[in-house]
Amino acid sequence: MLDKLLSMTIKLISREKMTATELASELEISIRTVYRYIDVLSSAGIPLYCRRGNGGGIMVGKEFRLPAMFLNREELDVVIAALSSSEMKDVKTAAGARDKLITMKDRRPAESKPYYNENYIVENSDAESNASLTDKINTIIDAKRSRKTMRICYHDYRGETTTRDIDPYCLVYHDGCWYAYSFCHLRRQMRLFKIARITHMTFTGGVFIPESRGKSYNFNLTPPAEKAQITLKIAPEGRYDAEDWLGVENVKPSDDGINFLATGTVPADAATYAKIIKFGKSAEVVSPPSVKRAVIGMCEEFLSANK
Repeated sequence: MLDKLLSMTIKLISREKMTATELASELEISIRTVYRYIDVLSSAGIPLYCRRGNGGGIMVGKEFRLPAMFLNREELDVVIAALSSSEMKDVKTAAGARDKLITMKDRRPAESKPYYNENYIVENSDAESNASLTDKINTIIDAKRSRKTMRICYHDYRGETTTRDIDPYCLVYHDGCWYAYSFCHLRRQMRLFKIARITHMTFTGGVFIPESRGKSYNFNLTPPAEKAQITLKIAPEGRYDAEDWLGVENVKPSDDGINFLATGTVPADAATYAKIIKFGKSAEVVSPPSVKRAVIGMCEEFLSANK
């Protein structure tokens, strides 16, 4: 199927317009299958248009470009010239490859300046232990980009270990943690995998065609915590972190002209208290009293355990 999809894409790009009957004949498939392939290619992000009536046909949008990372225009010229040589033994294969490369050249912008385009840049430099997390994330990014099925060893929050084949659709960053939102072959549904809980990952050799799938994940494995409206007095050195957490618009100068008041609605749970403690002497809980007591209690428990 993938070979047929690739051939269909190349034919449409090189000829600009073809009828379903022509595609069915050249690819040796049914007209019904042609239209099914159109749906698959469209869902994969290739802009296809169908025009009915006289002069109509199936077309690829002019905005579509084949991957720019393969060869520049000068390199394509050399390879095309070599494939056009009469010395090539397999003339039919060489001609097919040449036609594909000519198509790539025609759709390549004229300038040959280096082109750099990444959807993600992941940098974890807080600790050496984060190096493995960065490697895992970058491997998943590569699998997503090239649509490769991965085999992972996953340790869930219950302590169970399973081997899963997954098709990674996207990365999700939530509350300081990275997740891979993927189709799980074992469960036959979309699942959210916490990347820090993946210990081994390899490529199965399989590939996948992304399908349109709605969001079907939930970060909260326990009942949601109650919310609290907090106000913190923040010293100048803690302003930047407070803005990152609660938002720039919620951190304003205080009446003393030195410090800042940070406000926001947050979960009244241990994760919130730990964030407040992380500010150290740069933050003071102004309200509510319940949050202040909880923060003090957590500090006292830590000191008691580390005497």
